[in-house]
Formats: sequence, C-alpha cells, structure tokens
Amino acid sequence: MLTIDWKERLNKDADDYLINKLPKNDFDFEIIFNAYPERINGKVPHDVIVHVAGSIITKLGKNHEKYIPFYNSLWAKKGDYGKTAFIHIMAKIISKKPAVYIPVVESAMQSASSAEMASMMEKIMLPLLRKHPENYLSVVYKWVEKGSEGLRKQAMSLLIKLIKKLPELTKEIVNHFVNQWIYPLGDCQINHVNLLKVVARLDESIYLDIYREYQSSRDPQTVEVLCASIQDYHPELEPIVENWTKSGNARLKKAALTAHRLLLKKKGK
Repeated sequence: MLTIDWKERLNKDADDYLINKLPKNDFDFEIIFNAYPERINGKVPHDVIVHVAGSIITKLGKNHEKYIPFYNSLWAKKGDYGKTAFIHIMAKIISKKPAVYIPVVESAMQSASSAEMASMMEKIMLPLLRKHPENYLSVVYKWVEKGSEGLRKQAMSLLIKLIKKLPELTKEIVNHFVNQWIYPLGDCQINHVNLLKVVARLDESIYLDIYREYQSSRDPQTVEVLCASIQDYHPELEPIVENWTKSGNARLKKAALTAHRLLLKKKGK
C-alpha cells in the first residue's frame, strides 16, 4: 500500500512532469514513478501506476481532450505500465466526452490481447453502459457484429455482464440478437448461443418465450442456436425439440437430435 509520503512525492513528480515535460510532447511518464523503491517481481506495483494515472488526469482538469496523442502513446509505446495508465485514465474521462474517447478506446482494442480487451470492457465500457445503456448499446452491438473475432467475443461478454447487473435490459438485448437470425451469423453464432445460455439461467420466462415464438421454425440456423443453448430439462422444450428431430433437413435434424438426447438425459436424472 502506498504511504502518504510516497503519494505526496508521486503527486509532486506528476506536477513537474505535466509542467515541464508533457507540453513539449515528452510522453515518458515513467519519470514520475521511476524512483519508487519497491518492486514486485521486478516491476513497479499496480497501485503506484493507478495512483499516478489518477493524479495526471485530476491535474489535467478540463484540458484532458488536448492530450489524446499522450493517451495513444501510453497504450502503444509504454508497455504494461502505459496500458494500465491508459485504461485507468479512459475509465475516468470517457463519460465526459464519449464521442471523442470511444474511438480512442476502439483503436486501442485493435492491438489488445484478450485479457487487455476484457479489462477495457470491464473498467471503461461497463460503467458507461450501466449509467446510460440507451446511448451506448448500439456501440457494443456494432462490435459484436462487425469487430474482430476477439472483439466480438469480448463485446458479447460485456453484454452478458450488463444484463447480470441490469436484468431489466435482458429482453431488449435478447430481442436485438434474435432479430439477427434472419441473416447468416457465421462465426458469430456461438455468441448468440452463449447469450441464450445466460438468459436461460437468469430469466427462464424470457428464454421459454423465445422457444414459443420459434417452435414452428424450420430455419436450420435458428434451430441450431436454440438447440445448442439447452442446458437443462424443461417439459415445454421436449415436444418442440422432438418435432424438429423429424425434419427432413439434415442440418436441422442433427442439431435437434443432439438437443433431444441431452433433454432426455437431464430428464432422467
């Protein structure tokens, strides 16, 4: 844990950096914490970097928008320390200018690892969505549908976390994805399955409503998504799935037979 003395020292060094270095486009922010003596496996502790990032953004005040090149440099050129600082800074300021900073975060995600992307979703985007879902759900929908494979997966995970925090959004979010079933889902199909699995656990009534709506469907993709989402037995599902097993469509029948075996297995327990 940071002592009061070291917090004061770091704050003072941050002041010096912001006055004498940053205005000259010197982005070597490591000078602020290089003197910190304690290391964990040879590295400056996470708490120190977070404190420095918080100090920087507090001192920048309303001028934070002027320093986008600095934030980009933190992410792209300053290793783990810079990425930690970037995520903390974006989490602090994204709600102040979302139209400015969401593209900055999107750009960073293009080079992020799975763990880094998950951290950005959790610490930057989730608080934004929880406060104003009506404004930012469309951004995450776009990532799920048009992003890279890793971004699609992490964006769907973000939506799953969101409905766990705000269950009242479940139906709206599910309906958005159900409406996509008229188009080929391709690699995104697994994300739809995972979403329905979570919905089945969180709100069975919504899950069963989807089955009721599509019980007469003969679209292979729709049936595949629904069948793959089954995790437990429910008496209402059995006749619907059994009916699908009689289909002449090989793809549809294969998905239904697998789901039917699972239902019977769960029923027998």
